[in-house]
Amino acid sequence: MINISYKVLQQVVDKETYRTDTSTLLAYDKSNEKYLFRALNSNYFLQDDNSENINVLNRDDAEELWCSMPDKNVMNITAAFPQKHGGVGMDTYTNLYDD
Repeated sequence: MINISYKVLQQVVDKETYRTDTSTLLAYDKSNEKYLFRALNSNYFLQDDNSENINVLNRDDAEELWCSMPDKNVMNITAAFPQKHGGVGMDTYTNLYDD
């Protein structure tokens, strides 16, 4: 995985806490400072470093955004969206591993 620089943010949205430092970065658009993450609760969110805002996305919108973003941190769509593409139970990357 490539080390990408983004702001470490934490926000509560609908009583759920979203944190970039414990979530998996899936894709990004460095020129627009936007980063797509999968949270530990398997929800997806977009971080906008310009506004320092986190926007929760449904899975389909997150996948569409992942497909359109110029840079991928998780290259395989099954690993990025395991519940939708039959990857449940497979090893998917998380930044909590010690590798």
